[in-house]
Amino acid sequence: MAKMKLYYTTPDKLDSLPVNDGQIIFVPDSKQVCLDLHDTRYNYSLINVFETQEEMLANPFPNEGFYYAVDTNSIWRYSNRWSRVTSNNTEAEIFYGTSEEDFPETGVLQKLYYTDNGIYNWKDQLAKYNLIANANRWETM
Repeated sequence: MAKMKLYYTTPDKLDSLPVNDGQIIFVPDSKQVCLDLHDTRYNYSLINVFETQEEMLANPFPNEGFYYAVDTNSIWRYSNRWSRVTSNNTEAEIFYGTSEEDFPETGVLQKLYYTDNGIYNWKDQLAKYNLIANANRWETM
């Protein structure tokens, strides 16, 4: 599996980002998430959420599409069979606030902090949040 990269952009800039396997692109203005997989960009506006992976996999009649299991923080795809999209070592969690002022005073290393204007991670050595992607330019994690 390709190394995962996260991006944040607006709908008008989405087409300027080349397709690269492993990219997850947040497009909050259009309430969309895009996934680049096997040289194709898949656009999703709905991901089915289950509290547990066990509950999700036990669903007797899943619809074709993408699923998120909260307990394992993993994304799956169902298309006649279950396929895990994210790697087994994915541990990042996402925190949403409208601005950086909404973030906790001290962050967590394995968590992403998402605002209307960008995505941040926590840097222990600097004891501050680090902007890793914003609407004005692309930056890879």
